[in-house]
Amino acid sequence: MNTAESGFDYQATRAEGDAVARRGLLDLAARLIAEEGPQALTLRTLAQRANCSTKVVYTLFGGKNGLSEGLKVEGFALLRFAVERERRRHRDPVRALLPVMMTYRSFALAHRALFGVMFLNALPEHVATDFSRQQARAALGAVEAAVAEALVAQGLGSADAFDAAVRLWAAVHGPVTLEVEGIPPFNGQGERLARLAVSDVLASLQLPPAPNPKE
Repeated sequence: MNTAESGFDYQATRAEGDAVARRGLLDLAARLIAEEGPQALTLRTLAQRANCSTKVVYTLFGGKNGLSEGLKVEGFALLRFAVERERRRHRDPVRALLPVMMTYRSFALAHRALFGVMFLNALPEHVATDFSRQQARAALGAVEAAVAEALVAQGLGSADAFDAAVRLWAAVHGPVTLEVEGIPPFNGQGERLARLAVSDVLASLQLPPAPNPKE
């Protein structure tokens, strides 16, 4: 595969600075995992695809663990952004919760490689740092903020927003993970089953879920 096919050429972008180079290499690494599997991600292969030396990758990431950490951090940042963007789309914070949680599924399906790094131990040699844990907590914090707003709107108070957010995250994570892994029946009914799981938790929290627009 040449650099045109890989979608990133370090030599063509090096004048734009390290931030652009880091983002390009992370995007390329995620694509490499998606197309050829996690075992294909080596610093040498990545450098070859990006038209740069392995020294460049080491300089920008400090090695394979830093690259893996960058993928995880990027994933949690994208997930947080997706949750916050969906939340802003809705005027009713209670009705927003089901589509907000379904954003988790949309993210997982659109970014399977990142989801695997974040949650499925796709890069088992990776040792997480406090920074990536903080980014994971920030993504959960976006869900917590949406839940707190909904609880207040229902006159329930926001003291239990964290516990509720964890319950919702866990509810959607199970079916979504099984769907991403292609495990029946989730590979054919993933959206319906994820909606059911989230709706059950919302009902228990006295936060009536939004109706399914397909129904």
